[in-house]
Amino acid sequence: MKQRIFFGLAPLFILLVAMGAYAVSLFANLGNRVDVILRENFHSVLAGQQMKETAERMDSALFFSLVGEEERGRKMYAQNLPAFRESLRTELGNITLPGEGELADKVKQLHSQYASRAEEFWNTADIEARRKMYFGEMLPKFTEIKDTAQDIIRINQDNMVQADREARQLSAQSTRYMILAIGAGVVGAIYFATRLQRSILQPIHALTAVSKELGEGKLDQVVPVASQDELGQLADTFNKMATKLRAYRQAMGDQVLQARQMTEITFSAFPDPIIALTSDGRIDFTNPAANKFLYQIGQKDGLPPNVQEEVDRVFKGAPDFLPMSFERVIVFRVEDHEVFILPRVIGMRDEAGHIFGAAVILQDVTRLRLLDEVKSNLVSTVSHELKTPLTSVRMGLHLLLEERIGALNPKQTELLLAAREDSERLLRMINDLLDLAKLESGKAVLPSQAAEPQELIESSVADLRALVESRGSRLLTKIAPGLPKVFVEPRQIAHVFSNFVSNAVKHTKAGAEIVLQARNVDGKVRFSVIDHGPGIVPQYQSRLFDRFFRVPDSEVTGAGLGLAIAKEVVQTQGGSIGVKSNPGEGSEFYFDLPPAPSGVTS
Repeated sequence: MKQRIFFGLAPLFILLVAMGAYAVSLFANLGNRVDVILRENFHSVLAGQQMKETAERMDSALFFSLVGEEERGRKMYAQNLPAFRESLRTELGNITLPGEGELADKVKQLHSQYASRAEEFWNTADIEARRKMYFGEMLPKFTEIKDTAQDIIRINQDNMVQADREARQLSAQSTRYMILAIGAGVVGAIYFATRLQRSILQPIHALTAVSKELGEGKLDQVVPVASQDELGQLADTFNKMATKLRAYRQAMGDQVLQARQMTEITFSAFPDPIIALTSDGRIDFTNPAANKFLYQIGQKDGLPPNVQEEVDRVFKGAPDFLPMSFERVIVFRVEDHEVFILPRVIGMRDEAGHIFGAAVILQDVTRLRLLDEVKSNLVSTVSHELKTPLTSVRMGLHLLLEERIGALNPKQTELLLAAREDSERLLRMINDLLDLAKLESGKAVLPSQAAEPQELIESSVADLRALVESRGSRLLTKIAPGLPKVFVEPRQIAHVFSNFVSNAVKHTKAGAEIVLQARNVDGKVRFSVIDHGPGIVPQYQSRLFDRFFRVPDSEVTGAGLGLAIAKEVVQTQGGSIGVKSNPGEGSEFYFDLPPAPSGVTS
């Protein structure tokens, strides 16, 4: 292959070198001719022109003395005499043409005679004698010097014209030769390039055609091996690869069939319905549990509408639908019983992220939901039953501390104060459990009304500021102008503000600022409380709103129910809750509420 490329490009390389050498020789020849013209003829022309001009000025100097300008004439003559002699010296040193030397010697002799007569002219005081000398001798000598210098200019100019004509002829002749050489080079280049292209591309085209067939699954293709060079070796290697691919496809086909059978067997063992969909929404696979469930709910040819909506969202680019709570549970009636199904939709994507299908898992959470309800009812019942005796205990502790029954010693007072503090903390926990149970059951949802964000903050800020200032901090409010009204229950939202601010006070050093603000974020009103505490590491932020969760190693005490209650309150108002925090930079707890519908006033 290397030899084929070398011999295909060698003629073009030789032609290029030959044309380059000829061009270099041509340019050198033309340069020499131009150099000769400049060095020999042009310098003589300049010298002759200078002799003419200086001779005319010397003649004018003599004439000025005849008309009474003696000083001006002597000065002009003295200035131009050295210039004439310098030009004459240049010409005598640049004799290059036949007859040019005789003319230069003649100018030298005439100038010598002219100069000696000019000395006599300047030494003669009689004006009439000067006039006869000038018109009788000096003027004819000047005319002869001028004519001879002109002859020197003429023969050099004629030689320059001849040299220019010869250079033009050489250039035209060289241009014709170059055009012929370029034409021959183009023809040769096309011929050799065509041969080289054919010898290389034909095997490549054959290999490309076979590769396309191979890509379409036709593995029985064979590339003809026409030579033993690199292309022939490539074709032979390609044929060996195709043979291995045929064997590999056979083996992989068996493995894929076996894997599909194992997958179907595995999915068939799942108790929950599993449905696989193609990218166009067609059901491609269902396990026995799915077949039975779809038959029981009367959906033999498709998915339930509310499940199909989530599938369509995933196909349109939404994230996978993976709910983690019972809020998205769907209730179906199966054999006179309510069945609670928690759907999950997982998009099946290739390496480029393009969806080619989706898997739907319908998890039966009926038993888990009943257990959750039992747990909530148990917590509510136990909390309610504990509240009455705890209230009696608190009352007894208060009476003892007031010493209405009898005096207490310091140790007894200390123990009673600790018991009262624990009973108060226990009562707060029970109240939080009762509030949470009421919110989950919907019994604590009060009528909502349209309210201004500024009014919601101002109605809560008085009590909150007292709480903040009691801990030595400052509470600031920042309310963006032009915020829309929100549809909420003000007392429950005030409870959320209180929870956020009390948490901020616990984690903020004395003297620091706590900011309660409201602003517009993506068309919703965001209420947030910003502190400058130690912050929260990212791994715990997603669990802050879970029940009974407390950040490990936190010095602040509590049952971990305040944020869970705040979450339930915000969600019952149609909003969302969250936190932004970086360790060492403080935290921002916020909740977003949608604007109240137009026309709603209460």
